[in-house]
Amino acid sequence: MSYGGADSSYVFSGGYGFGASATIFFDQGGYYSRKIYGIRLEGIYARHNQSYRIFPGSGKIDPDVFYSYRLKMSYIDVPLLFTLCPTHHQGLTVEAGPQISFFQGARSVIQEEKNTLGSVPFASNAYFKPLTFSVIGGAGIYYSFSESFALTGTVRATYGLSNLLNPGVMQTSVSPRNRLILGIYAQAVYKINKYDAKKNKGYKHYLKRIRK
Repeated sequence: MSYGGADSSYVFSGGYGFGASATIFFDQGGYYSRKIYGIRLEGIYARHNQSYRIFPGSGKIDPDVFYSYRLKMSYIDVPLLFTLCPTHHQGLTVEAGPQISFFQGARSVIQEEKNTLGSVPFASNAYFKPLTFSVIGGAGIYYSFSESFALTGTVRATYGLSNLLNPGVMQTSVSPRNRLILGIYAQAVYKINKYDAKKNKGYKHYLKRIRK
């Protein structure tokens, strides 16, 4: 195949993040209810990496002539999530809610050059919106080790409602322009109320014992 000008391919997208969260849970039906719900506020530093491979020149592509670079973007994400624990802090959890993100910076770096010299596009911070919005949905597992400590693991999907770029910005390497994320989130939990889910089997269990 022949192409006019350079051809590019999008070869990698990934990243990492870390932060802290606070959750307030409410019992539905009192202490012996198995179902509880809560509100969680998080603060996460997130780094997103996108890699591109460029085949310079025009005409037929030569697979042995290319260069690649990586675009690195960082954000402070602040999700506000509604969370539901149908099994009272021991088992399945589901969560959903909005997220506001504060842009921290972006830069491009060369990764690989093969039989050509690479040209890294300029990633100006002025290209990006300082504030963007997303929606989140996820499900996972909550496991209590004791009255004070627990561990959670969640598969979470994030869909960006905002274009990452400022209006009028035409030349950019951001693809896609909205944040689309599927990630695994793990949290170590300290419970201030020191509630032990293992000691509470739900109101139906205690009602059955009383009837016996």
